[in-house]
Amino acid sequence: MYKDFAYIYDKLSFDIPYDFYADNIKKLVKKDAIDNDRMLELACGSGKLTSYFFDDFKYIDALDLSRDMLDVFKKKFIRENLNLYQANMTEYIKEDSYDLIVVLLDSVNYLLNKSDIGKLFENSYKNLKKGGLLVFDINSLYKMENIFGNESYVYEYEDVFYTWENYKEDDLIYMYLNFFLEDEDGSYRRIKENQVQRIYSPTFIKKELQKAGFADIETFDEDDFSFVKEDTLRILFKARKK
Repeated sequence: MYKDFAYIYDKLSFDIPYDFYADNIKKLVKKDAIDNDRMLELACGSGKLTSYFFDDFKYIDALDLSRDMLDVFKKKFIRENLNLYQANMTEYIKEDSYDLIVVLLDSVNYLLNKSDIGKLFENSYKNLKKGGLLVFDINSLYKMENIFGNESYVYEYEDVFYTWENYKEDDLIYMYLNFFLEDEDGSYRRIKENQVQRIYSPTFIKKELQKAGFADIETFDEDDFSFVKEDTLRILFKARKK
């Protein structure tokens, strides 16, 4: 995933309020009096969210499965306190190392096997220091059924034109994307991308967090940082290691 269009990813996520999402996390860090020694971001992508924490933590580790996304990250940001890793976020273990672990922007929904949710939470619990925070989001049922669902979309932005067709089958959303990228000579190059996300209920997520040992579990509407509503699009979770 993202192999062929990692370098245009930033253009396609121009409308995501990374600064607002980062501020929400910082509020949770301050509220729970979390140390600012070391942070880990899983599924970091090209580093747009990570960059908002460069001056807040002494050390930052950022991890992604895609080498291409990490290459884009490296070209954009060079920081002495930053370490990048290519790895599967469900398998990564560095016990008792982090004050904060962040997994944002639907990354959890890309875990198609329910057992991987438990594995992610178990290893995150191991990787956190005592009292550390895990903060992540999921796409809500409302968004998956009403915004994604069986809907189709067409977008045009600067030198990129793309179509997005979705197909819902049980708890899975299949996404078929066709990107047309304008080259210097005025011709267009086609890039095809297929993705799949699974619907997860907040109840299931909370049970898996508790099973892993987390406490003080809270949920928020990620787009206004208030309580979760019927039409909430992204649900933000905060869980603390005992």
